[in-house]
Amino acid sequence: RLLPKEVVDRPKGYFPVPALTHLEEPFLSIVRDALHAPEAKERGLFRPDFVEELLANPNERRTPVKSNVLWQVALLEMWLQSNGVG
Repeated sequence: RLLPKEVVDRPKGYFPVPALTHLEEPFLSIVRDALHAPEAKERGLFRPDFVEELLANPNERRTPVKSNVLWQVALLEMWLQSNGVG
């Protein structure tokens, strides 16, 4: 009732995550802080050993589309924190 049919029924797209292939300071510190935050540990979404492996070698692992795995994990965690998801 609030939006025109053309808006509601249009083809849906996706929201692209900013791709980053190489992590360095200051972003690496931001990523480390987010993944070591108490909220991240309490949520238990990521295996601590996997997170530590990624942080030890921040530019080693890639997604199938060649993005940085650590960056993708950190973006999800930062989004969860910023939206108060427990």
